[in-house]
Amino acid sequence: MLGRVNRLCRFLLVFVTTLGVFDNVMAIATISTNGSGNTPQKTEKASTNKPASRTSIHIVRTGKTPSTRPKIGLALSGGGARGLAHIGVLKALEENHIPVDYIAGTSMGSIIGGLYAIGYSPKDLEWVVQSVDWQRVFRPSVSRDKKNYQERQEEKNYFVDLEIGLSKHGPASGKGFAGGQQLMLELQRLVGSLSIKNFDDFPIPYRAVATDLNAAEPYVIDHGDLAMAMRASMAVPLVFGPVKYQGRMLADGGILDNLPVDVVRSMGADIIIAVNVASPLNTLDENSSILAATYQSVDVALIQNTIQSLQKADIVIAPKLKGLSAADFDKGPELIARGEQAVSDKSLVLNSLALPENDYLTHLEARNFLIQHVPKTIHFVRFSGNKRTATERLYSKARVLEGRNFNTADIQDMADALAAYNDIQTVTYRVAEDEAGNQGIEFVVKEKNWGPDYLKFGLKVADDFDSDTRISVLARHHRYNINRLGGEWINDFSVGNQIYWKSQLYQPLDYDNHRFAAFHVQAGKSSQRFYENGSPVGVYDLKELATGFDFGINLNEASELRGGLWYIDQNIVPVINNKEFPTAINNTVGIRFNYGLDTFDHSLFARQGTEFSTEAGLFDKVRWWRYDWNKRFPLGEQSTLHVGSKGAFSDNVAPDEVFVFWGGLEDFAGYPQDSLIGQNALLVELGGYTNLPSVKLPVFGSPRLIGLLHAGKVWQHHITFDNLLYGYLAGVSLNVANTVMFLGNGYTSDGDFRFYLRLGTGF
Repeated sequence: MLGRVNRLCRFLLVFVTTLGVFDNVMAIATISTNGSGNTPQKTEKASTNKPASRTSIHIVRTGKTPSTRPKIGLALSGGGARGLAHIGVLKALEENHIPVDYIAGTSMGSIIGGLYAIGYSPKDLEWVVQSVDWQRVFRPSVSRDKKNYQERQEEKNYFVDLEIGLSKHGPASGKGFAGGQQLMLELQRLVGSLSIKNFDDFPIPYRAVATDLNAAEPYVIDHGDLAMAMRASMAVPLVFGPVKYQGRMLADGGILDNLPVDVVRSMGADIIIAVNVASPLNTLDENSSILAATYQSVDVALIQNTIQSLQKADIVIAPKLKGLSAADFDKGPELIARGEQAVSDKSLVLNSLALPENDYLTHLEARNFLIQHVPKTIHFVRFSGNKRTATERLYSKARVLEGRNFNTADIQDMADALAAYNDIQTVTYRVAEDEAGNQGIEFVVKEKNWGPDYLKFGLKVADDFDSDTRISVLARHHRYNINRLGGEWINDFSVGNQIYWKSQLYQPLDYDNHRFAAFHVQAGKSSQRFYENGSPVGVYDLKELATGFDFGINLNEASELRGGLWYIDQNIVPVINNKEFPTAINNTVGIRFNYGLDTFDHSLFARQGTEFSTEAGLFDKVRWWRYDWNKRFPLGEQSTLHVGSKGAFSDNVAPDEVFVFWGGLEDFAGYPQDSLIGQNALLVELGGYTNLPSVKLPVFGSPRLIGLLHAGKVWQHHITFDNLLYGYLAGVSLNVANTVMFLGNGYTSDGDFRFYLRLGTGF
């Protein structure tokens, strides 16, 4: 009975408000037209300029002051990129002089609402949309330019985003495709350092709604770190991992309360405007995939709790967002415009809530932007939260900030650089003060809790549709921070056509990892066909055993130089047929030097940059030099030019010994894999690829067309440039993360016309 009375009272309040009657006092609604009747420009909060002339409904109140008007609360729903429409709603509400006294939001609604609550104007929020690098926010790992040379090479062979941790508690994995590092840094950039921790003391009292995963109930955050509150509210399952905050494990608030109408009412609002931007349900049928059904089952719960909240709101604004998805962050202006239009569509109801011009200016002026306390100069940097990662290592990288002026971009970049340490999950920051009263930056380090040993996986499947199918499953074990200098133990395994084990102990010799030493042990076997005149005549195993000790230097993040003493032994064992031939590398000892440079902007299909690796060996039984160089030049928005060359040359070898095994998709397409055997080889290639963004495929997205021309030769002993081999490779590639699927064909003169299928990593 009491609930029905409350609902009746709220209905009467809205009804009376709509008629322009307040506190039982008759109000007179007059329609006035000034000037041309154009829509006014937004009135800035601290400005005394009058807005442009417009057609409006003025409420003339008798015996009423602004302080006694009904309090208006705003509930903003989650919806991913669709939540950018909230900015348009706020913009239109201000243009129509409709005050907001309380605000609560979920997920993207919590971010837009939180920024507005601390003083951001709608114009400021439009700038936010343009300033945020949304691809960076949703990037699963640290940007490639922050990783060192070894880590960049690891990206090519293993699924970057699939990592299994091993500890005494058993195997575990990360908590989201994107760890939330970039999202948190962006929120900290926008929020800054606020001294006010009670959200009721904001210019507009504010609440962020998250889901307590252990209590199975909504959790309303009303105090603390604003950036962390918004981050917790937007911990979208399978996208961003949940966060531990205020003693709870929190995830996206939309799971249980996507439109927090009840929260706004409990704050003291008399009239609640609910803005719903949640995505509608898809239509499933018997042909729908399991994945689609799984996503739908999650969305059903979200839509259901949203519907229940809509029934409790006094006014509902639902922007028309058909055709716009939760991932369309690049369509901010359109989303904002649709939010504005949604307010215009509700003008008949909303205009009755408008304040007179002077009253609204007074209301805006009372909402001063909160003062953010930031140091003029960074006097120190310090760290908290790191246990396995030595503070000396972190400080050696971050100390360059000391003495600099406070610059958010510099601090964000440094946080990214620190998070590149592979044992660290996220690095955020806050302004801190030492005992002498000097201000500086404290980096808050969160190390991975699914270690300290980690496994990554890779896959290589190759088929030339000529009874030569090769499958290898790859795995990498990595143990970080085996000592305070950051020593690492790395083990690579392959099972299939290639069987190998490679182990490396990598030991930095200083805290900034400029100099290092490495000890290697490796053993492997690959099964290969032997060809004569283009036809297979046998099968042999190429076996290798090697061990060595290197010293090296990391010249910068993109390159390294190393060299040391090695023992290497190769031998060829016939499996089918008795064809025997010796290798040039046979039970030999010597010095090997390696140099690597990788400035590609992406590990797969880079659009720009250079990749170069070279190796020289000075051994008692053989000397060699080999190199691999690739250069990429962007052409327009979708295309890339590729220029490349690679070679392998040997010396001090007998005429019947072999050193190179070429042929196949990577070199001389049209020839069978590893069918060109000799002592020296050279290849040059020119081509490129272009993306087809207009074609959208499920899971894989847009395909990529690839075309390459090549020329070169493999020589058994003497190098001559007569009768070079010319050919091409063309096909279509699809990729998700590090997984590549390529289907195409190739031809080389004196070879054959072959089709190729490749699937996996490392291509």
